[in-house]
Amino acid sequence: MVDKPDGKKQISIKINGEKTEYEEDIRVHDWKLGNAEAAAGEEKLEDTGFDWNLADETPPPPKEYKKINYVSGKKKKNKKSFKNPFQDSINLIMSIIGAVVVGAVLGFGTLKVITNTDGEAAPAATLQDETSAGMTEGNESAGSVKLKELSTAILQGGVFSTKESLAAMQDTLTSKGISSASVEKDGQWFLLLGVSADVETAKLLGEDLKGDGVDVYAKDFQLGAKEIKASNNEKAFLEKANGLYAILAEESSNGVVSGKGNESAAGSIEPVLKEIEAIEVTQEPIVKMKESIQNAAKQTVTMKTKEDAEKVQGDLLGYLESYSSLQ
Repeated sequence: MVDKPDGKKQISIKINGEKTEYEEDIRVHDWKLGNAEAAAGEEKLEDTGFDWNLADETPPPPKEYKKINYVSGKKKKNKKSFKNPFQDSINLIMSIIGAVVVGAVLGFGTLKVITNTDGEAAPAATLQDETSAGMTEGNESAGSVKLKELSTAILQGGVFSTKESLAAMQDTLTSKGISSASVEKDGQWFLLLGVSADVETAKLLGEDLKGDGVDVYAKDFQLGAKEIKASNNEKAFLEKANGLYAILAEESSNGVVSGKGNESAAGSIEPVLKEIEAIEVTQEPIVKMKESIQNAAKQTVTMKTKEDAEKVQGDLLGYLESYSSLQ
């Protein structure tokens, strides 16, 4: 350091052997002034009201963290399982088979019980009597009944296209005391003057009528099968009455030809007549048929003369006329 004439000090520094001179004013700081500034700074800090919070020496325990299971907003897709397309059909078939098996087992059991409880078979006549009596209570149950073809031998007095023209001929015959019946078949009207079990006997019947000036023709005649509305009672009556008609036609035609009755015929007529009388019928044509067949049966049992047999013939003609009108 070199003192200069003006009283300023000069510092000389050699750097790499070279001398460099610096002039610097030496500043003298008043330490008292520094203390005053520091005190003022402290006052300002105190005025701000700043609180110093120092951490405790012992750190607080760490917070307890609970594990949270987050559920994703997207639902997991269920794995597709294979479904048999025929499963519903198989289930339905198995249900049907099960129902059939159960029904068969129950039916077999019921049949076995009925079979075991049945006694000895009742005679045919007894079964028919019970049927007739039972049907009297259920007469109101009408249904469709199919009638079988009714065949008989007849004396035909003519065939007419209208019922009116036939009716005129009937009036003429009635005036002569000859019984007749009008029967419609295949759109034509047949005039019947007598009935028999066979054509040969019918021809013998016709000999008497020819003597009265009436032209007749013996032939086989069929009233075709038909379906009608009838109750159970009426169905039973028609089945029994048609069978009895065949017996009465044979006995009455033989009675007209021979002029006498057959005492042994009562054994085959009376049991059936009893059954028919016990059957209740309501339809008007069937009611007329019942009256005709009952009268014919009773007269045949007591038949003694040709005139008695002719009355039976008249009732049987009325039976056929009512039968042909059934619908």
